[in-house]
Amino acid sequence: MSTRTASEIRADRAAALGRALTALLAVTAYAVAWLVKRSWRRLLPVYWVAAELAVAWVAGPLGLSWQSVAILALAIAATAAGWRARSRTVRAWRAAIAVVLGGSAVATVAAGGPAALAAHPTLTIALPTLAGVVLGWPWWYHLRQSPPEPEPQPSPAVIDEPAEVAEVADPLTAHWEQRWQTEVVGQGVCTGTTLVKAIEPRPGVTEALVRLSPGTKPGPLFKSGPDVEVALDLNEGAVGWRSTGKTARLRVILVERSHIADGVPWTGPTYANGRLELVRFTDGSPGHWVVSRPGFGVVGGLVVGSIGTGKSRALGALIANLLAGGAQVAVGDPQNGQSLPAWKNVVEYHPGVEATALLGRRVHAEVMRRSQLLADAGVQAFDENDPRVKALGLRTFGVVIDECQLILIPNTPLVALMEQAAETMRKTGVFLILATQLPQMRSLGGSIRLRDALVAGNALVLRLSNRGSGSTILPDDFVGDPFALEPEIDGKTTAGMGYLRHSNRVGMLCRVPHLDEDAVAAAAPRVPVRWNVPEIDPDSPIVLPGHRAPATAGKTATAITPGATSAVDRLRAAFGTGRRTTTTVVEQVAPATPADWVLACLRRGPASAQALLDRPDCPVNQSQLYTLLGRLKDAHRINPPAQRGGPFTIAG
Repeated sequence: MSTRTASEIRADRAAALGRALTALLAVTAYAVAWLVKRSWRRLLPVYWVAAELAVAWVAGPLGLSWQSVAILALAIAATAAGWRARSRTVRAWRAAIAVVLGGSAVATVAAGGPAALAAHPTLTIALPTLAGVVLGWPWWYHLRQSPPEPEPQPSPAVIDEPAEVAEVADPLTAHWEQRWQTEVVGQGVCTGTTLVKAIEPRPGVTEALVRLSPGTKPGPLFKSGPDVEVALDLNEGAVGWRSTGKTARLRVILVERSHIADGVPWTGPTYANGRLELVRFTDGSPGHWVVSRPGFGVVGGLVVGSIGTGKSRALGALIANLLAGGAQVAVGDPQNGQSLPAWKNVVEYHPGVEATALLGRRVHAEVMRRSQLLADAGVQAFDENDPRVKALGLRTFGVVIDECQLILIPNTPLVALMEQAAETMRKTGVFLILATQLPQMRSLGGSIRLRDALVAGNALVLRLSNRGSGSTILPDDFVGDPFALEPEIDGKTTAGMGYLRHSNRVGMLCRVPHLDEDAVAAAAPRVPVRWNVPEIDPDSPIVLPGHRAPATAGKTATAITPGATSAVDRLRAAFGTGRRTTTTVVEQVAPATPADWVLACLRRGPASAQALLDRPDCPVNQSQLYTLLGRLKDAHRINPPAQRGGPFTIAG
């Protein structure tokens, strides 16, 4: 057996420590380089202050003279003034930052370097930092602000496909091609792309055609908008992607002047040919909500937004457009008439949780009935102008349910019913629009199928304040970051701002028009709803097509083995082993209220609030559960936990 000396052990330990320190240094250098690369444009004044203080500190140990530092500062200032930028103002301000803070570094080194920093911190540290803040404010203001522009008239711009033969590029295309290669692709963003055509449909807006190299997938590019914005120093939400129908080419929209900062006025309904203008994008182009497609049928949608983000305004604009287009509209409001009060006397209104749940059940029955009627008439997809559809008296029917999380409780039969209605409604002329505040799958009863069926048509996601827990309600290919929107930007509210997703996947900021809901509702036409199914009995059980009704409690079901149809039962009957058996089927009755559910869970054993929330049959969301626990505690029906996060118990 070989032995090692103490010196060999120490040498091995020193080598291992050296490798660890080298790896740590490499990781730190890579992280710092990545941070500087991604943020140097916006944090240039901050970096200059740090560089000035670092030079003044190391000048003493390194023996640098103030003349050497002055030459270095002049070289950097000249580079900042001559380096290509978006405008001459940016060049001049970069040079001003370099001259002021470079002069401060020269003065500090001439006064003694580290000794001057220790003896006069106010003059050598506080004043340069203050100068960096003062110089940085116009810099940051220039990067984040856009001059106001008059509201443009929406005029769709079409980019002609570039010819395959080599042609002389126009100056605008040449300019943006160079910027795209240098500032975007050169920074590691959108690699494998080449800008081949650019036009300027209106001032401050550039629409470009981007060609993908072989092997480049368009999917990741749809989500690269924020990276392009940082590379080009554009405001947030100023880059949008649109598909051209060809996998090798994409359209990218670059907005340098936003047209929605001051809000979008309501100009009246715009419903035409199954589409309506619901929002306005930052480039001034309209954002359409698709109701129906020729030869395809109708599609629904999903509206998500936190409290005070303009969700009710968006639903009001939707309802006004649908009524103007002659569509029948029914509204379900689980909050007893508080969600959309302006539309109570205009459309068929169902206030309350029970009434909204019955509306969902009746919609499912309507979808199934229409499917049978259209199939008997030989209609493959709903078209309101089809003579056969007119003969049946069927019209487009939209159902809007606000605060849907109050009725779509996970693991309840109503969720399965709404799933089936959303999946089969396309060819029947009935479409669902669900709205919720919480960006979690629990808001849709935890049903991914229901989410996919809705967002396959439209998804309007306004500002969100809390990601919540669990899986998100946003589509997997959603473009944009609604969580990054602040309540105010530059002193202006962002209520009504968000992202609209449809087949083109435009990942650009948009704003809902600001409308007076009471006035719009009063001017909207009245379109009565014609049902083809009767009202639903509240006491009747929920039964999906193809399923049997559940047995009632206390009744018995009799099964005769010889009459069974399975092979095993027939074999038993042949040998005489079949006999009449009686099986008692007991229906499990769910608690009547969430409070009864909480008490029933705690009777089985102590449980924390998080444990109750994690149960798949929890009938309330997080905030509602904590409110309910507080009420039960104040009523002395449960005992609070001994420590934070501990279990609750039944009182007495």
